Amino acid sequence: MLRYFVLITIFSSASVLQAEDRTPETLSKSEAELVSLSEELYAAYDKLHTRAEKITDAIEKEKFYTDNDPSAKYVNRFVEFERTHHGTHAGLMAARRLVILGAGGGSLNNPCDIGRRHALKALRDYANAAELPEIIRTLHGGNLEPESESLLRHLMNNSNVRDENRMFAKYMFSLWALTVRNLHRNWERWSKELAEGRELHFPGEIEYLTRMQSLALAPEKVTALEREALEILYGINSSNSQVRQPGVKGIDDNWHVIRFDLEKTKTMPLVKELASGLLFKEQHLREGKPAPDLKLQLITGEDWSLADQQGKTVIIQFSFKGCGPCEAMYPDLRELAVAHKEKLVILSIMADEIKEETTDAVKSGKITWNVHWDGDKGPVATQWAVIGFPTVYVVGPDGRIVTYRLRGERLKAKIAELTR
Repeated sequence: MLRYFVLITIFSSASVLQAEDRTPETLSKSEAELVSLSEELYAAYDKLHTRAEKITDAIEKEKFYTDNDPSAKYVNRFVEFERTHHGTHAGLMAARRLVILGAGGGSLNNPCDIGRRHALKALRDYANAAELPEIIRTLHGGNLEPESESLLRHLMNNSNVRDENRMFAKYMFSLWALTVRNLHRNWERWSKELAEGRELHFPGEIEYLTRMQSLALAPEKVTALEREALEILYGINSSNSQVRQPGVKGIDDNWHVIRFDLEKTKTMPLVKELASGLLFKEQHLREGKPAPDLKLQLITGEDWSLADQQGKTVIIQFSFKGCGPCEAMYPDLRELAVAHKEKLVILSIMADEIKEETTDAVKSGKITWNVHWDGDKGPVATQWAVIGFPTVYVVGPDGRIVTYRLRGERLKAKIAELTR
């Protein structure tokens, strides 16, 4: 069910992107057709999830998802739409939808994987589109796809590609390469845990891992990718580049069609700041490393420092209003805060564009722990290289990072262990 969870994340995150004061723009006929097709897709997935929620047996639910997955039908329609509108803005938006769908993972070579592969090849012809960075920024997600590397190398090595897109492609290549390395490390750890007799987390877990490992690259290839990624990041970080991550605006209510937004771009982080964040993460945010100090101001006006929490377990959650999986964690965090109140500290770093959205979540009682408002693409999230929500770090009583992978019952078990 991994792919369906990611799709829910993508769809539920759309609302945070919408600006209340955006000026409506007129859609072209072809763009309006794309919006209609996208709305059909939303409705199909909504219907699928509603029906699936009534199924209690995990194996039966997984089979239901597989048997009723609407992606094959809609991926084919988006692929055909891109082909018939190739080279137009509507065609670019169809490719964007295919890339987003492909970030969901799932079984190898599933329809969304195939659709993304088509889009990655087609995107070479959109290399100078101002919206391209926003489209390729999810290429580190989903199943390992060689075509992602091909596209990114094309963009960053082609002198005919505009400087902004080439610079962002270099950053994305580095993120993609380090993600590939992390995938291989995760597979190795996962295999070791299962070999040592760890209880299965879901039916078919061993078979799923085996399929994922069939994508594994040669160790020397992984090492070469890591080395190249770090060299690129150091180069960007030491440059004088003032290129920013492009900002975009939604043209329709649900952001199926986007356009470059010059004014918003002025508030976006520099690509060199994004590169610096990835380097910071490599150097300081690995499991077992001493956690870097984090000093910030809570929305109550109080100063907060991670160093002051020494001797306690700390959960740091990056979240925002409208992020379904983020808000799904709140009941567990409230429970943990009560159960381990003397030994546990929780901090949510909120990426809400408007501060009032953060304060409202506290006033409503949804969030009952420490909260810092970081803002959209804020300085803390940028420094910590947060690229997905929720991102959750657990820091142990000794001040070292324990994990950044756990949620739900596994998170509860780990906190119980650390606060014992």
